[in-house]
Parts: sequence; structure tokens; C-alpha cells
Amino acid sequence: MPRIQPIEKENAPEESRPLMEKGEQAAGQMLNFFKQLAVSPASFKGFMELDGALHGSALDPETHEVVYIGTSDYNGCTY
Repeated sequence: MPRIQPIEKENAPEESRPLMEKGEQAAGQMLNFFKQLAVSPASFKGFMELDGALHGSALDPETHEVVYIGTSDYNGCTY
């Protein structure tokens, strides 16, 4: 059971809804991770800004994925 319960777009704070739509378009589906981030609009906004910065970096896609997986592993998360 997740510590933060996912919420649906219609139940999300107004500030989170555009971010959920943007995330859904980028991922091709509504990820549970986005539904969890939506609980806190400030956290969701911060994540989207960080994600945008990483995608706009000079890292090639393979290195970018290694960073994501390595960070997940370091934090004890399953990827």
C-alpha cells in the first residue's frame, strides 16, 4: 500500500490538474506516480521542473535512464 494515496484528476487540487495533463501527455498514460504527486501541487510542480531540466540537459537518453534507475535504487525504490 502506498504511503501517499493516488487521486484522480477530478479530485485533485485545481493547481495540479494541468500538471497531471502534461504528465499524461508526456508519458502516454496517467501514471500512479502523477496521481500521487498531484496531492501536493508544489511538489508536483517541482518534480516537473526538475524532470524538464534533466530532459533538456546534455545527457544522452541512456545516461539519463541510468541516473533515474541509480537514484531509485539508492532510495530503496523499485523502478
